[in-house]
Amino acid sequence: MSVNAYRMINNCLDSKVASFDIGHDEKLIDFLNEEIQFYMSLNSYGTGIVDVPVELLEKAVDAPKKYDLDEDTISQIKSDIESAKSSKDEVVTYYCF
Repeated sequence: MSVNAYRMINNCLDSKVASFDIGHDEKLIDFLNEEIQFYMSLNSYGTGIVDVPVELLEKAVDAPKKYDLDEDTISQIKSDIESAKSSKDEVVTYYCF
C-alpha cells in the first residue's frame, strides 16, 4: 500500500491529487526527514499530518534531479508553494494516508 501526501488548507484536503508519494519519492522524504524529522509526525502506519516549510519545498524543486522528482511531482509541489505564499503561510500542511 502506498502512502501519499495531500495538501491541506483549514483542516480540509485541498487537492484530490497527491503532491508526492512517500514510498516512491524516497530521496525527497530522506531530505525532509533530515531537515524536519518528517517521519516523527506520522504514526506506525505512515499516516498523519506534517508541516513542511516552504523554503525546503523550494529547495527540492530547484534540484529535481538530486531528489529524483518527476514532472508531475514538481508541478504539484510548485502549486503547493504558490498556495502557501498566496496565503502568506511559511509551511505547507500535508495529510499523509
